Amino acid sequence: MTVSFSELRAKEVIRLCDAENIGCVSDLILDGEKGCICSLCVTPVSGLGCLFSAERTVIAWERIRCIGRDTVLVDVAPEECCKNRCGEGQGWRKRFSRKS
Repeated sequence: MTVSFSELRAKEVIRLCDAENIGCVSDLILDGEKGCICSLCVTPVSGLGCLFSAERTVIAWERIRCIGRDTVLVDVAPEECCKNRCGEGQGWRKRFSRKS
């Protein structure tokens, strides 16, 4: 199955362990040297949808179990989602930035 980024952004992300909707795909983190996707950034659903939240969770590509028509199923524990918040500590931009 081939999925474009615009199609992926419309999908909800569901955690397999408790079937909780943890948000929508908001971004991808790419490895430019290897030419592959490293992670998905997931933005929690709020009253305004997924567009206006500054808080995002990084989920490693290896933790994705299935990309379906409407959802992305991921195999992460609730505590892992909290540890990987993009907006906390050294945000994803700093952790995944290019070397100078």
